[in-house]
Amino acid sequence: MKKKLLFLIPLFLVFINCKKDDDDPEYVIREYSDQVNVDHQIIEDYLRTHTFNYDDFNNQTNIDVKIDTLTDLNSTRQSLYDLSNVKTIDVTDSNGENVSHNLYYIIAREGLNEKPSVADSVYISYQGLLTDGYIFDKRKFPIWFDLATSLEGFRESVSELKTGNYSENSDGSISYNSFGVGIFFMPSGIGYFENTTAGIPEYSPLIFSVKLMTYTPTDHDNDGILSINEDIDGDGKPFRDDSDGDNLWNMYDVDDDNDGILTVNEIDKNSDNVVDDSDNDGTPDYLDPNN
Repeated sequence: MKKKLLFLIPLFLVFINCKKDDDDPEYVIREYSDQVNVDHQIIEDYLRTHTFNYDDFNNQTNIDVKIDTLTDLNSTRQSLYDLSNVKTIDVTDSNGENVSHNLYYIIAREGLNEKPSVADSVYISYQGLLTDGYIFDKRKFPIWFDLATSLEGFRESVSELKTGNYSENSDGSISYNSFGVGIFFMPSGIGYFENTTAGIPEYSPLIFSVKLMTYTPTDHDNDGILSINEDIDGDGKPFRDDSDGDNLWNMYDVDDDNDGILTVNEIDKNSDNVVDDSDNDGTPDYLDPNN
């Protein structure tokens, strides 16, 4: 039986993971298109055979998600499968083809206010586990971190939740209530895929329960444009968008058109609160190297 580890460093935020030796005869790198069907079946089998304490979220504020196996004793309860929604995320395989991955999710409590974008910083508590019940990471108390550097499946998950309300206590601490709570089930293609880390085997579907307290809209390069708005190709995500072809994504590039003038100094030179387009060609100056 695996030992359950609590309060680990959130390793799922780190891009550098350990790979098995490609020369290992027992190790075969799989295609996304082959693995995704296996993962979907594993997740759906899990969803059909488990439930959670959904009744507790009707009235209580800070309640934890508790997943249970469906048995004869609780067979009248709704399964996770019955309660799940599906969000489709495309992953590009080695042939340049898009492979659709289903992110299964349950909103235990929606929250009251706004949803973060996939590029914002969020204040959350969470638990991560495998389908065999092994807990590979847990944060009981909320922490801040950057969704832009998290696993694709994780940032797509948290962005489905809404924040709650907060109040200041007499001792200066902050209490949160009515925040969003969700459970997310992601295939390995939007998790670690062939990588291993923190006791997570390669090609493992992941499960996260998450509480979203609040978030901060984030401008990673401090150029005056929120990172989510540096989505040049219009796919709703700013990742890999590089308008000047310098191999630095716009969300991290202080000079988006590489004309030697910082983006922050080109956005609104006349301070009229309108993004400048000097030649009226439809391309704002900060993306136009000719202006």
